Amino acid sequence: MQGVKYAVPLYSGGALVKLSDGTYQSVTVVGLDDTSLLGRPQLIEGIIENIYAENGFIAVRDAEFPKLENPHVGSELELNDNRAVIVGIATVATSGLYGTPTLYTTYERAVQYIPNPRYTISYVLVEPKSTNDIPQIKQQVERLGYRARTKEEFMQRTADFFVFQTGGGTNMLIMTLISFAVGLSISGQTFYTFILENLERFGALKAIGTKSRDLVAMILFQATFTAFTGYGLGVGLCVLLIWLARLRLPSYAAMLTYGNLAIGFAMVVVIAAISSYVGIRRVLKIEPFDIFRG
Repeated sequence: MQGVKYAVPLYSGGALVKLSDGTYQSVTVVGLDDTSLLGRPQLIEGIIENIYAENGFIAVRDAEFPKLENPHVGSELELNDNRAVIVGIATVATSGLYGTPTLYTTYERAVQYIPNPRYTISYVLVEPKSTNDIPQIKQQVERLGYRARTKEEFMQRTADFFVFQTGGGTNMLIMTLISFAVGLSISGQTFYTFILENLERFGALKAIGTKSRDLVAMILFQATFTAFTGYGLGVGLCVLLIWLARLRLPSYAAMLTYGNLAIGFAMVVVIAAISSYVGIRRVLKIEPFDIFRG
């Protein structure tokens, strides 16, 4: 194919591992190209060349690692009635999304140990000769009936799948809407109660000649100060919880982006604006005569 420097197969599939106590554990097996081992993880124990040894597998130390009884180099497992020997322990950027441990081996061993249909290649990893060749490669692949994606496009497609085509995105949206409704109702009720408790003071200010725009400015300042303070405390609490979670789970994937902060800030502004509007309407309707008569 024009523009391609080289291409290698990559296998990804599921299997059952029998542990020493006789229980079975689901695992994800990744088969690397036998020649290049392209896509191999970073080893923290063992030597990568040992993956070529008989029955050699590399285990990923992540949040799911204890499900394999914390194996070490030399540990033996039974994978689909085949002997598997751990020859290395590796680390990856993030653990899997399905709560299963991950094992790496060679492509040929993966398709040999795991029952598969006719086609065994999950992905083809392609290295273009230059970035200018990427559009041409995409067109050639699409003419074959497949899809070619860059690393960034593949990551975005994966994220879009879980957000829009699974229940994860819907659940997050529902939680966000509920949080917004609860925050709006509580802050609005609290601010309105504050206005009612200080109604006499606002009436007295009106009676001595304070203009309506000064009262409105006073209420807006209080609402703005409260909203910004709450926003800062909320962001700080989120950062603290993420930091604590990463101490407990090194592969915990969560971060605050500028987009998240902007959306949260916009929601806080809307809540403060609605709460201020309710309070301002009540203050502007105050008649000093009614206050002193009461």
